[in-house]
Amino acid sequence: MKLELESVWILIILLSFLQIPVSISETFRVLGPAGPVVAAAGEDTVLPCYLSPSISVLDLEIRWFRGDFSELVFLYRKHKNLFDYQLPSYKGRTDLFPEEFPRGNASLSLKDVRGTDDGLYTCLVQSADWYKEAMIDLAVRALGTQPSVSLHSTGGGQTQLVCRSEGWFPAPAVTWTDRDGQDVTSLSSTTVERDSRGLLSVSSYLPVKQESNIFSCLVRSAVPYPDRGSLLHISEDISPGPSGWMVALLLTLILSVGLTNLLIKKWRKLHDFPQLHKELDTVTRCCKSGNVHCVGLANNIQQPYHPATHNWQPAEAKQV
Repeated sequence: MKLELESVWILIILLSFLQIPVSISETFRVLGPAGPVVAAAGEDTVLPCYLSPSISVLDLEIRWFRGDFSELVFLYRKHKNLFDYQLPSYKGRTDLFPEEFPRGNASLSLKDVRGTDDGLYTCLVQSADWYKEAMIDLAVRALGTQPSVSLHSTGGGQTQLVCRSEGWFPAPAVTWTDRDGQDVTSLSSTTVERDSRGLLSVSSYLPVKQESNIFSCLVRSAVPYPDRGSLLHISEDISPGPSGWMVALLLTLILSVGLTNLLIKKWRKLHDFPQLHKELDTVTRCCKSGNVHCVGLANNIQQPYHPATHNWQPAEAKQV
């Protein structure tokens, strides 16, 4: 009986020793970065994920997903990358690092970062009897365009300034100030739209009165980035009607047409030789008669007259 008990204890001890390496090989932790991964829109980034201890992930399952377990960003299982259930927006943009598998690296490579990629990701690594996961926060950043400010009539005699800027992430804040530096943002209304890449466009509308003023539109990122600003001077007359450049263009056209007609008439007169000779003969006869009024008449004709000979001498044939 004693011998049987000793045999049982020996068997238990042996089984315990046999279980130790199995336990070590199948238990691990999954680690990610301590803070958010910041990535600029349009660039590539890496979401770090690795095992501790650094055992190989070659024979394990690696699942990257967002929110729900089924919202697959990437799936590696049985030595294959499986794309059948991958979210369409990530197709062709994700991959792992197979050369790093022996060192426990399960990080995800993400190409061409978009605004829609912003948010939390889960890195889950699973063996036959064990699994662990880590949460990774991706913070997408994008600095938008220089804002444009324009003046628009909304009908009914009302006028408003419109400040627009696009390509932001996250959504920026818009601030309006007048010439005295007074904040008039409370008088405005702002809308935000998302484009196909998840970046944001902002439009802010500020009603203005018929008085001279200078307004500044400042678009400021929610994260540390340079501010974008523009200003516009409003004259006293902002009532609907022809703009200044249209009036100037109309006056220029009128003057050009009038001047062109005058030049055409002058050119025709200078080149109407029969009429010119007729006028010269008339003046010549008048001068020969000794009429003093002929001098004024002769001065109106652009040809030199010589009273001594009663001849007209062309300017290009002057005698020395």
